[in-house]
Amino acid sequence: MYIGYQNNKIKFYVEAPLNPNFYPIDRWVETEDEYVLDGDEYVIKDEAWEQEQANKREADFNKAFFNTSLGYVRRSVTMADGSHKDFLSDLMPTIKMGLESGIPVNILTYDKPPFDEDVTDWTEYQHQVVVTPQFIQDCFLQLSADFAPINNEEE
Repeated sequence: MYIGYQNNKIKFYVEAPLNPNFYPIDRWVETEDEYVLDGDEYVIKDEAWEQEQANKREADFNKAFFNTSLGYVRRSVTMADGSHKDFLSDLMPTIKMGLESGIPVNILTYDKPPFDEDVTDWTEYQHQVVVTPQFIQDCFLQLSADFAPINNEEE
């Protein structure tokens, strides 16, 4: 592979040098390192980069899901009609009412995936479970934690 530099910044990472008449490249360097476009820069795709990507995937997961005794729950769920609802504020009152009425309420929960690659198909991590009183309490505690005041003032 070849790296094309312009003004000491990587501009291309290609299998063969490109024609300098068409691309303003200062120099080409042959490399055995694998590079990846990260934002608007090419960076070495090494173990540190892979770990950084895994950390980003995990942070995104933790924003999109919350943990309960039944598994992880998506914060924003897609309804059968394609609309989106917030699980805690839009659906929990109805789910709690169903449970209190003795009606079994099924929901989808998820296992935590490995973060070594992007998940495109969540069905392998998905489970249909029946809501329990403990689950309702877990959701209440999560809602309370979400609205807990943050005090950034130093004392």
